[in-house]
Amino acid sequence: MQGLHPLARSFALLCIGSALALSILEWHDPLGWKVADARPTEENNNLSTRISITKGRRPQPAQHLPQSDIQIVVRLNTRTVTVYRRGESIKEYLIAIGQQEWETPEGSFKVIQKDEYPIWQHPITGEIVPAGKDNPLGSRWIGFLSSPDGEIGFHGTNEESLIGEAISHGCIRMLNEDIEDLYTYVELGTIVMVKR
Repeated sequence: MQGLHPLARSFALLCIGSALALSILEWHDPLGWKVADARPTEENNNLSTRISITKGRRPQPAQHLPQSDIQIVVRLNTRTVTVYRRGESIKEYLIAIGQQEWETPEGSFKVIQKDEYPIWQHPITGEIVPAGKDNPLGSRWIGFLSSPDGEIGFHGTNEESLIGEAISHGCIRMLNEDIEDLYTYVELGTIVMVKR
């Protein structure tokens, strides 16, 4: 590195340092988020990163939500979501999951937000898509993770042929009729387990 121009050397050291810091963070707690990490705060309740809800509501903190006899289990390997009532499987749906570099986070969460006909803001371009047939979120949103990186949850889709694929920006896509059905089972506080 000694023969490099000082600017190039600085850039190389910055890249190496950043990669090292990210590796340490990932090694320390690779997506080991807990329910407490998912609750929104004034700092991280930025709904514009992955989803934007215009009604001005803030999700209730997960720790204060009521317990439900319904539990939702997402299995990333089989790309399914199963609804359990008091431990018994009552419904199962096919889903699409996060693509490479935007993987759906694993862990235990609670539903912190429900919304009908949400609007969406693209996480890369910032484009805002209003509710309607062109909206990638479809007709329902069930949020279970709010973090500085954005919002993660279940939603419908305007591209139903992609269900079963690893195609989303981390969310769980469902057929519109399936998300509308799931929406009737869950309430704020419903447990969501996301497993490999």
